[in-house]
Amino acid sequence: MLWRFLEVLLLVPVILVEPRRLPKCVTGYMTDVQQWVDVEGRLTDSIDIENAIDLSTQMNPVSMLHQKMNFFKFSDTRRVKYLSMAKCWLSRIPPVFRITDPSGRWLSDTVEFMTFYGNFFVEVDLPGEHYYVSMNASGAREAEFVSTYQPAQMTSVWSTGLQVTVFPNLRELDLRACSIRVLSTNLFQGMQKLEALYLGENLVHFIDADVFSGLQNLIHLDFSRNEAYDEVGNQKNIEMPRNVFKGLRNLTSLDLSFTRLSQRNVVVLRGLGPSLRRLSLCYTGISAMRGGIFSGTSLKILDISYNNGLIKEAGIFRGIEQSLQVLYAIDVGLRSLEYLRGLRHLEVLQLSRNEIGFVPIETARTWENLKILDLNKNRLTSWFTPTYSLMPNLIFLQLKDNNINVISEEMILDLSHLNFLAMSGNFIVCNCHARDFIELAARNEDRSRNISLYSNVNNGTGNFSFHRAFIDHNNILRERYPINSDCNECVEELKIHANFVLTDYSRSNYMCVSVTNSESVTFKDVIGCNSLRDIDYEQIMAGGRNKLLALLVIPCVLLPLFVMFVFRRNLRYCMITLRNSTLLSLINKKEVVDVDGTIFHYDVFVSYCNEDRGWVLDHLLPHLESDCSISACLHERDFQVGLSILENIVSCMDRSRSIMLIISQKFLMSQWCQFEMHLAQHRLLETRREDLTLVLLEEIPRRLRPTTLHYLMLTKTYIVWPAADAERALFWKRLRKSLVTQKLKQPEGVSLA
Repeated sequence: MLWRFLEVLLLVPVILVEPRRLPKCVTGYMTDVQQWVDVEGRLTDSIDIENAIDLSTQMNPVSMLHQKMNFFKFSDTRRVKYLSMAKCWLSRIPPVFRITDPSGRWLSDTVEFMTFYGNFFVEVDLPGEHYYVSMNASGAREAEFVSTYQPAQMTSVWSTGLQVTVFPNLRELDLRACSIRVLSTNLFQGMQKLEALYLGENLVHFIDADVFSGLQNLIHLDFSRNEAYDEVGNQKNIEMPRNVFKGLRNLTSLDLSFTRLSQRNVVVLRGLGPSLRRLSLCYTGISAMRGGIFSGTSLKILDISYNNGLIKEAGIFRGIEQSLQVLYAIDVGLRSLEYLRGLRHLEVLQLSRNEIGFVPIETARTWENLKILDLNKNRLTSWFTPTYSLMPNLIFLQLKDNNINVISEEMILDLSHLNFLAMSGNFIVCNCHARDFIELAARNEDRSRNISLYSNVNNGTGNFSFHRAFIDHNNILRERYPINSDCNECVEELKIHANFVLTDYSRSNYMCVSVTNSESVTFKDVIGCNSLRDIDYEQIMAGGRNKLLALLVIPCVLLPLFVMFVFRRNLRYCMITLRNSTLLSLINKKEVVDVDGTIFHYDVFVSYCNEDRGWVLDHLLPHLESDCSISACLHERDFQVGLSILENIVSCMDRSRSIMLIISQKFLMSQWCQFEMHLAQHRLLETRREDLTLVLLEEIPRRLRPTTLHYLMLTKTYIVWPAADAERALFWKRLRKSLVTQKLKQPEGVSLA
């Protein structure tokens, strides 16, 4: 007998990954939508124990079922409503449903909730299988029952106990993790009142057209985590008819998460009825969808995460604009938010791990009911026009790990209406607004606030509208670390007011790069804008203007009048430039460098990213140093050992006659390269030099250009590396002419190269 038991086990594929430990999609796991059974298939304490039989993990469940049924006394109120035969090593569902209680009622007539989680069902009738089951599952009755069927006619032996039985009151059936491979015709035909069917964590690769026939009352179908493999380990495509869900007119919730679907399976989504409210397609491998595919539904909750390239076609959300409330689209390769314009009823939008560069204003205006927006790990940059304030109900915003380089007053005002904000992981350059930003968040810690969002926690069996969005974000709030505000450091009054607190605060998370000191400091260590305002710059400027006027009037009284007349249109611009230069020199406490008297160690400082290192070493460097006799400063070769990276960058820029930026899309994704670009512009303005060369290794679209690069491309002539070999001789000629011209501008003998 033991050898037969082991033979059956060898035919059952082993599931190596514990499905419950996989990442959860917005629809959660089976036990998130009901409470009568736990993740191991055991009945929970939340049910009426007097009307339940739990046979989970029992090796001889049939005989024990007979015994427990006899314990039910004759009563109109007591009956078997809950039954668990989970993890009982069953190879089929035993025909035990005609067992009666002392009141003469069949088990099939009274049971309402039933689970067979974790058994090892077999699909074909194997030699000796009748004998094994009859002796260990149901005795003589089983042998009698099976003898009426011919093995050649049986496609799913495990299910015969269900197919020949009528369950007039069965509401929920749990068949998770039972190694089911085939769902055959009319499998559930005797379950007219079935509301929830759980088929997750199986190996289904074939679904018959009429498998769900008769399930007119089915509300929730869990078909998640189904992956089948052939003998050599290749994944099988699920074969299912295009109208497999067509008859489920009351289907409200469908979970297909972690079930790998082919592109030809996508057509089944068009058969979903108008009652559908909740759908999970995360981790399904679908790479494209046609517009309007959900138009026949009333979707409120949709998860399409981790299907790279899924949103490629406009109109994919056509037909659900007035119903969709929760959308998860994590890591789908989304580049533009234009696809999401018009979703006016959205409350939760999860878009992390995409390639979004900015939030279009017209799209933001349509998100009038949005409460939670997650844009972590995208490519967002600093913005200077109202964007998030156009969403009047937005309370929770996440902008972590983006390309935001500076905090401005306009940004703080745009975020002021939020309650919760996260912005760590961005490479920020220090300015006074960074201090004001952290100061506002610290002050808001003292306010009495409810740090919980909303609650949709399951409070009973059958919560098929459940989603994890609020639960996940409430967990973030519970785990957040408050800012320890020190009132001795507080400025007396901030002219900017905001409501937000930070959900991701720690000292290491909120650091910025100080250009003047060439080091990273915390936001709290930056001088606030109010402190800078205490310096009377107008008085300083007024004194300087009086001295200048006196010097000009003495040699010639008429000269200022003549200059004012000739340059009357440019006078205002000149005064602004003079004022800005004075302010910059005062803030940095540095004198303007005299370029003509400077002894340069290098002709050009070359800034590039590691991905472009091959081009620099193989093409640029030989041409500059061998062909043009121009000395180049490279960080990997010429940085001084022992100094910090920031000190090396500033020192090498100051010791180089000119600066060359090797621009590519990889360059723009590097935080250090972006810093060097900001610093180059700052140092050139500070030293009043114009010696900057831009070399573009590829075309950079406008949407990918940071503000600094866009300004430089508008004000500087740049050169593009040609794709064709025939055009590269002209490229080197133009570049050599530019660098040699810059070199000849300086007096001879000033270079130490």
